[in-house]
Amino acid sequence: MERRKHERHDLSAAVKFYWQLSDSTHRQGTGVTRDFSAVGLFVMTDDPPPVGTTVHFEVDLETSRLGSAVTVRAKGKVNRIETTDLTGQLGGFAISTRRMMLERPEPPSK
Repeated sequence: MERRKHERHDLSAAVKFYWQLSDSTHRQGTGVTRDFSAVGLFVMTDDPPPVGTTVHFEVDLETSRLGSAVTVRAKGKVNRIETTDLTGQLGGFAISTRRMMLERPEPPSK
């Protein structure tokens, strides 16, 4: 039985994420989104943060309609990790978030 309240959408986009370990060490990683919803996303990566960690993330989206870019910025909690399987399907982690901000990148200076 499906328990999700928000529809997920398949989306492959570059994502950068940052988190802090319990010893105050800062970590960062990169990955690609597998899917996206109004309250979270799944990031495919070979270096996921631990479950329960607060993660800050940025997803770079291109809009083909106008040829413009949008960056999604938010923070959320890691609620699940999937390991890379025997077929080579890259694992990653799921992030839950309450809100996301959309920003247009600044145009390059001339």
